[in-house]
Formats: sequence, structure tokens, C-alpha cells
Amino acid sequence: MSKRFVNSAVRLLSGVAAAVFVASHLMFPVSADSYSGISIDGDFSDWDSVVKYDALGNTSFVNQVAMVWDGDWVYIYLDEVQQNSATWSGAKTDGKFVIKTDLNQDLVVALYNNGANGNRVEVTQPDSDLYLSDTNGKVKVAFNSDYSTWGEPSLMEIAIPADALPQYSSTISFGYYLGNILISDVADSSGLSGGATPTPGPHNDGSGIVIDGEYHDWDYYPVTTIEYDTAGTNNSHPDARGSILSRDGKAYVHCVTNYFAEQDTGFRYGAEFLEVIVHLGDTFTMLKAVKIGPNGGLDWKAEYNSQPYGEHHFALFYSGDAELSTNINNISQYDTYLGDMYIEVGEYQNQTEFWFDVEKLAERANVSLTEATNIRVRFHRIGRETLRCSGISTGPAFVALLSTVAVGSYLTINRRKKA
Repeated sequence: MSKRFVNSAVRLLSGVAAAVFVASHLMFPVSADSYSGISIDGDFSDWDSVVKYDALGNTSFVNQVAMVWDGDWVYIYLDEVQQNSATWSGAKTDGKFVIKTDLNQDLVVALYNNGANGNRVEVTQPDSDLYLSDTNGKVKVAFNSDYSTWGEPSLMEIAIPADALPQYSSTISFGYYLGNILISDVADSSGLSGGATPTPGPHNDGSGIVIDGEYHDWDYYPVTTIEYDTAGTNNSHPDARGSILSRDGKAYVHCVTNYFAEQDTGFRYGAEFLEVIVHLGDTFTMLKAVKIGPNGGLDWKAEYNSQPYGEHHFALFYSGDAELSTNINNISQYDTYLGDMYIEVGEYQNQTEFWFDVEKLAERANVSLTEATNIRVRFHRIGRETLRCSGISTGPAFVALLSTVAVGSYLTINRRKKA
């Protein structure tokens, strides 16, 4: 055996060992020998065995952060520069942090200045309007005994129920909402010392997605955050999110908005979805959403109108069509039917799903199929972020997320599935 081979093998094994160490360090950022759980009681000695991460490189208001996911609770540690300073930190200096799952789903953790009593915390689960706060006892918060003493350490610990987490496969991360992630890929550590066997997490490859007004087939599919309000939509609620895939020459799109009716916009109650811009390579065009009535009649002006609560069905046409078709069952030769759209207007959130024929749209827009292999979709009335995927394909092509996705492992311990 040559010396060169031995040296190469040693370097390889050293690299693997380092990677395993780093991965385990991130997934379970606690010492199994000394960690015995976190209590939200103002005594921070139980955090001694938890890895702390510097935050000063991203904000001047927080020194260090830490996070532990331990069974039914997610625990967060904040070392503030001074009393209440975490409420001034973040990407928009608005005190908004985020727990981001490995599917890029966001749970906003919003901090508010509560004077000498520390920081008030609000969390809202966007899909169910589950409101969690320290004021109603759903979130646990404590501070160190010298918190209100000027010049002394200002430490804060928070416990958020794991049931509030949006959909995930195996890991979660923590950082600033719409800003830098400070802690990546943390798994449930409740079985760390119990010898539990990791089990595969849920994973959606998009092959079962059907556009029919039923949205659960998008569960566990990766999403992109579509920023509407630069300061974070409606306090503790996340901005919109969307997904896209291509399959068998068609593009499939899903988008969700939360409390969009309360935002400062003229388009609401489902109308926020009705201006879709599609980029095929360097060329962009628009889809025309035409509402389908009970008997198949087509309303070409519905895209300007808010929709009542409930389900709505639209047909998608090319925006430059003659608009001569009066019924979905009798399309004029001068109009180009491209696909179907469904919109659900709900009490807590609105969502849409639709498909469109990529090849037919490319032909109508005079775009070559070579260009059409790069698709980007944008909702003009929601935000500037685009959903991206490859075009003509025979199998599912995953969305390319603009936001950073914590990939992580698809393994976890005591994983809690979200329905």
C-alpha cells in the first residue's frame, strides 16, 4: 500500500469524521452527558450544555442565540446587548425572528417591548390562526434576575409548542424573519440519549399533485416566501408562500396568502392571485384568469373583482386573446385556453392552485421550446419574488427556491408529523 494512498485515506476519513461531528452538532446542539432539559424559570444554568451562536455579525442588538427542539417544545435563548434590545433587531429592526423548517415554511416569532417586564412574544400558526403568546399562557417566557438592571446581562428564554411548527421533514432553523439564519438544521433531541432509531421524514416529490381545488397534495412540498410587506406582513403573520413544479409539459403552481384582506392593497379576497406573470426564458407574458360560472359561462372581467368566501373556478387564457369565448365548453378559435385555476377564499388564509400548458403558451407567445425550459412565475399583486422550475419534462421538476432552504437530513428522532 503506497504512502500516498494512506495519506489520502487519512484525509478522507478525517473529513468524514469532521462532517459527521458538524452535522451532529447542528442537528443536536446539546451535550448528551450534561443536558437534562430546559426549564423556563429564569435560571439559565440549564443552557450551559447548549451550543450558543454569535449574532453580533448580523445585528448590534443581540449577542448570542441558541435553540433546542426537545419533544413537545422548541426552546430559544437570546442574550441581548441591553434590556429589550432584541425588539429592535432583525432584518427590518422590528424584533421579528423566525423558525424556518427544512421545507422553507416560516413560523414568525415576534418580540415586542414590554418595558421593565421584558419582551412580549407572539406567534401565530398561519394555517390555523392558532394564536400563541406569553400573555395568554400559550408561550413560556422568562428572564434572568438582573434583566432590568442596567449594565447586567439581559438573558431571555422562550418555549414554543412544537405543535405550532408549520410543515417540516426533519429539521428546523432559527434566525431573523426575511433575514439571516443564525442556527441551521436542528432536529428533535428528545430521544438523543434514549437510543431511539431515526425514522424517515415526510417528503413530497410532486408526482401526486393534481389541480382540482383540493390542496392537501401540496403538503410537504418545498415553498418560496413571497414578500409583500417589507416589515413582515401583519405583525406576527408570515408573508405569502408559493410552490411550482413542471410535469409532462405542464407547469403546476400553488400559492397561499395569510390575512391578505387586512393588508393595504386594493386587491384582496382571492383577487391577489389573478394577475399571473410567466417568464419563459427572457420573454414574459401574462395569463388571463376568466371565471367559470355554474353552467360553464365565462366572465372575462372577474379578474378585477374580489371573491366571496368559498371555492372558485377559473380558466386561464393568453392575455392577448380576443375574449370572444362565452362558455368553457365552446372555445373560440381566436382564444387560447391554457389551463385551470382554483381559488379558495377562507377566514384565515386564501390559496390558489393552477396549471398551464407550457408548450401551448410558448407557441402563442412566439417563444422557442428551448427558452421555455426555464419557467418563472410571479404574482404581480403579491410580491416581486418568482417561483422557478424547468419547463418541458416527463417527470416532476422541483421548485428552485429564492430563499435559502435548510436541506438537512430526512431523518429525525420522535418526529411529529403535521397533518
